Amino acid sequence: MSLTLRHRDYLSPPTAFHFARVTLGEGPSPAPHGQDFHELFYVTDGSVQHRINGTRMSLDPRALCFVRPQDRHGLSGPAQLVNVLVAPDSLAHLVARYPELAGRTFWSDGARPVTLNLDADQAAMMTQALARLEAGPRSQLAIEALLLELHTRILRPLPALPGGLPGWLTRTLRAAEDPAVFARGPAALAEIAGKSPAYLARSFRAHLGATPTEWINARRMAHAARLMTGTDLSLTRVAEACGIETPSHFHALFKAHHGAPPAKWRRAHRRDIVQPPKRAK
Repeated sequence: MSLTLRHRDYLSPPTAFHFARVTLGEGPSPAPHGQDFHELFYVTDGSVQHRINGTRMSLDPRALCFVRPQDRHGLSGPAQLVNVLVAPDSLAHLVARYPELAGRTFWSDGARPVTLNLDADQAAMMTQALARLEAGPRSQLAIEALLLELHTRILRPLPALPGGLPGWLTRTLRAAEDPAVFARGPAALAEIAGKSPAYLARSFRAHLGATPTEWINARRMAHAARLMTGTDLSLTRVAEACGIETPSHFHALFKAHHGAPPAKWRRAHRRDIVQPPKRAK
C-alpha cells in the first residue's frame, strides 16, 4: 500500500508551515510517497537523488524544487537541504490574487515539479530569505512573504522567450534585465555572454529576431517609462539612467517605443499622489 503524508500530521493551527534543516543519508531512495501539501526543498550541500513521478533526477547544491500535492517523490543523499512544508489551503488564494503566478513553481501543470538551479546571486538571496523564515513566526504572513520574495526578487520572470535558447543566452538575458547592465549597452551583453559582438549579433537574430541594440533599447525605454511616472528626474537624467547620452536620440527612441514624445507622455501618465492638484469647483 502506497504511503500518503497528511499536512495535519505536521501542522496544527495557527502554524502555517513547517521548516526543517535535513541531513539525508546515503543509500537507495525510499519508495515514493504521496502528500496532500506543497513542499519546497533547497539543496545546500551534497547531492540529492530525487525519485519523482516515475523518473530520477540528481540535484546539486543550489537546486530548488517545488513539489505539488499531486506529485509522488522520495529523496536520498548524501546531502543537506532545507525543507518547507505548506498546507494547500495556505496558498490557494495566492494564484487567484496574483494571476502572474499561474503556471509557475507550485502552480505548474508539468509532468514533473518545477526544479531550478539558482545562480550565485539568487542563491545568496535565497539563503537570506530562508534564514529570515527560520527565525520568525510560523505564520501565514511569513510564508506568503517568502513566496512573494521568491517570485518578485529571487526568481524574477524573464520576458517571454522562444524555446530552445542556448543556456549562455538565457543567462545573458536574465542578467541584462538589470538597469545597471542594460544602461551599458550591447557591449555589456557581449561581456556577460563571453562572446564576440559579431557572434552575439548572429545569435540574437537567429533566436530572438532582433539585434542586441534593439533588445537593449526595449529594456531601456521600459525603464524610462517607469522613471518618468515614479520620479521627478528630469528627462536628461532619465536618459542618462538608461545609458543614453544624447537627448535627441532618447527623444526619438522613446517616441518610437511609446508613441509620444517623452514630455507629452509624462504629462499624460504621471499622477501626483502626495500633492495632487486641486480640483476646479
